[in-house]
Amino acid sequence: MTRMSVKMVSLVALAAGTIGGCAVRMHSRSPSAAGPPPPAPAPVAAQPAPQPPPPVYRSREANPPPPAPPPPAPPPARTTEAPPPQPPPPVHVPPGQLRREEVHQRNAERKAEHQADKAERQADKAERKEDKAERKEDKADRKDDKREEKADRKDDKKDDKADRKAEHMAEKADRKDDKKDQGRGRGKK
Repeated sequence: MTRMSVKMVSLVALAAGTIGGCAVRMHSRSPSAAGPPPPAPAPVAAQPAPQPPPPVYRSREANPPPPAPPPPAPPPARTTEAPPPQPPPPVHVPPGQLRREEVHQRNAERKAEHQADKAERQADKAERKEDKAERKEDKADRKDDKREEKADRKDDKKDDKADRKAEHMAEKADRKDDKKDQGRGRGKK
């Protein structure tokens, strides 16, 4: 138990030293539980040592002592940022959960592919629909043109038939008149 607590204290001291906090060292109570001492925290920044004043030599003449040098400037405030804590070691994940995640990932990929294919099919269908609408319009235009041509041909044919009939009736009337003149002599008088 004490050995475990010594290790924990060492770990806390090491973490506090790297983060920049205060460290407290504890010594084990029993010499048998003593292990290697925890590493010393890294020095934060070396501060310059204050310089001693220059020695004063007295001469025979009474000279006033030189003025004392100004005190050194206070050290700058320490603004070191602690490094971000390292992520904890990976926890054991059961294989079933790993497979489940893989299946979810595969399903997501398949779904994305399916959505892409579906969007492509819909775009093709819309294009085919537009083409069909254009063909239908062209067909309707051609049908109207044919109907007009047919109506024109029918009118022309009707006029031609009426003209031929008129000619035929005129010829028939002429033949009838010619036949009257040629009588056989047995007709009415």
